[in-house]
Amino acid sequence: APKGGNMQLHYFEDFSPGLQYKTPARSVFEADIVNFVAIAGLYEDLFCNIEWIQNESPIKGGRYAPIALLWAFAQGLTIRTALYEKTFVAILGVDNMRITAPCLVGDTMHVEVTVNDARVTSKGDKGILNSRFELVNQRDETFMYYDMQQMVLCRGH
Repeated sequence: APKGGNMQLHYFEDFSPGLQYKTPARSVFEADIVNFVAIAGLYEDLFCNIEWIQNESPIKGGRYAPIALLWAFAQGLTIRTALYEKTFVAILGVDNMRITAPCLVGDTMHVEVTVNDARVTSKGDKGILNSRFELVNQRDETFMYYDMQQMVLCRGH
């Protein structure tokens, strides 16, 4: 935590196109999947039938995480960078989401973000960032990516 509670805030103006950053990493645990499946009601063989997963699943290698859970992890990892602390307003949209490989229990992921476009809103008090988010595993393989539009406060507002 910052000393004395002084945190450097990052505003729209700090996110120019081409900016890249990488989040901390986290591993995917069995408990993550169990709890998420229970909360979301995703009770299907794909996530909660070990016999089916081991013997019949078209994807081999273990129990895999729901995409919605991985997206939530990506948002949490992004928050850990503190880049949007107190200046983030809203997610406006998610486009072009693609999953190129499964993420299994025991995999470790981080997110690599590139700001592709940035524009100020008509009122001038907020900006819209259009960024590519890539979820990358411990083998340095991108297994999921999407473009997300975020609204962030402008400096001085």
